[in-house]
Amino acid sequence: MYPALDGYYQAPRSLHRQSLLYNNGYLASEDSDYYSSTSGRKDTRLRFIIIRHGERVDNNYGPGWTQHAFNYTGQYYPFDANMPPSLPFRLNWLDYETDAPLTLRGLQQSWNVGNAFAQQSIPIAACYSSPAIRCIQTADQILGGMNRKMHMPIRIELGLFECSSWYAGSPINFMSYQELINGGLNIDTQYHSYTKYLRPSENEYQYYERSKDTMKKLFKLHRKTGGTILIVAHAPSLEVLTRQLMNEQPRPEQLLNLASRVDYCSMTIVDREPSSKSWQFQNSIDQQVDWQQQQQQQLQQQQLQQQQLQHWNQTLTRSTTRPYASTNLFANYPI
Repeated sequence: MYPALDGYYQAPRSLHRQSLLYNNGYLASEDSDYYSSTSGRKDTRLRFIIIRHGERVDNNYGPGWTQHAFNYTGQYYPFDANMPPSLPFRLNWLDYETDAPLTLRGLQQSWNVGNAFAQQSIPIAACYSSPAIRCIQTADQILGGMNRKMHMPIRIELGLFECSSWYAGSPINFMSYQELINGGLNIDTQYHSYTKYLRPSENEYQYYERSKDTMKKLFKLHRKTGGTILIVAHAPSLEVLTRQLMNEQPRPEQLLNLASRVDYCSMTIVDREPSSKSWQFQNSIDQQVDWQQQQQQQLQQQQLQQQQLQHWNQTLTRSTTRPYASTNLFANYPI
């Protein structure tokens, strides 16, 4: 059961310790060895697919959307064709305001991802989700699109949630296991989240650190068995969960900007081959940002070309439709 977000807060690490962490480098030598050393183990190929959730209701309908979607008794009434047809019952329906669900389009996006996985015969060995309902619904729909919903329970991991300080003004009450199960979601009740608490004033750098620890624990859990592990979380997750795998420094000052460029259901894929012990990336957040910039530049070039063509057509039209001007043009020419 996940009570209010406040219940997961713990005292932050001292600023001195945090400074030492940053000065000593984000990925310490022992962390690097953790991913590359065999330690006598026989590892198999391991893949992480990290995906952002689908389109969320509050981003479409704005703050206060719950006031239009619920009556005073908490009964849900969709007021637009893109609203989800139904919602899982939760003890306090107002909690949907800060823990927003997916739109109908978001549900369809997520199912389409799962269907694409099924068509490409991508097997999923385990599925992890942030405790946010939009992420759980995305995971549920992906598994549904793969026809694996009843065979693959979702493991809820608190360590996959976003930076807690971004929600300091509106702490979130996550749905309980029972509420999720009653809502038709297949939840792994035997799985216990590695992360037990979130700092109330966690900054972006600490968010990177927490995400690094979460990935280390998931890597440890699956390094022997290998397989494809699905992680459904948030836009910044594509960055913070993989930064240490790239042996790169965190970018807390750029995180919000990077996250703003991650579309719904965008994903990054990281593979680890037992022979090389290194990680290979597909669709990293930097590649996605570069691709979006290229697309934007191409669009701008196309728009400029269209403007130039339109201007040329207008000039040609004026010159061919106005009265014949040769008399004026050559009025002063000596004949």
